Amino acid sequence: MYVAVTLILTGTVHYSKLNITDVVPYVLRSIGFPFIGNFVSIVVIMTLVTVCISTMYALTRMIYNISCDGLLPEQFQELTPKSKVPKKATIFVGLVTMFFSGVLQLEILALLVNIVTLAYLILLALGVIKLRKDFGEPKEEEFRTPWVPFLPLLSIVICLSLMTQCKAITWYGFIASFILGSLIYFGYGYRHSKLREDSKK
Repeated sequence: MYVAVTLILTGTVHYSKLNITDVVPYVLRSIGFPFIGNFVSIVVIMTLVTVCISTMYALTRMIYNISCDGLLPEQFQELTPKSKVPKKATIFVGLVTMFFSGVLQLEILALLVNIVTLAYLILLALGVIKLRKDFGEPKEEEFRTPWVPFLPLLSIVICLSLMTQCKAITWYGFIASFILGSLIYFGYGYRHSKLREDSKK
């Protein structure tokens, strides 16, 4: 779908004019549909609120599950009695989000999210290759990634090519977050991992 939209946009307006933040509304306005372009802009702004809420919800649950695995302090496992919401994980995510959104420009945050997502997709593709190598073909009722290892390797190449186009400041932020994550893992998570403890038994 994303590829199809990109082809339509670049086929309508020359790609050199699309290095802007509101591509779809711009294209709609340039071909004589200003009202639809403005409507799309409003919808995008409203959708961003939903995306932020769902992302923070997913992040708090991810921190909770990582804590349950022993890779983060057990305090993040605390749930509210009534709604079963990870209380301290939610507070932590809210404070971190407020801090970085207050000290960094939105453009830098967006670029950092992009490069982290690309790195995550690379790890995901490597995980698919390793799982297929260690456990063989999945069962019929399980999800099956097609064309392994060709498709995961293609995904890795594309993600790496996109990462090389990121600005230097984005790489600085990515390297800093990678170092911080490694310190947390090797300083705490590795020694408290429940998977590691189970493997010793």
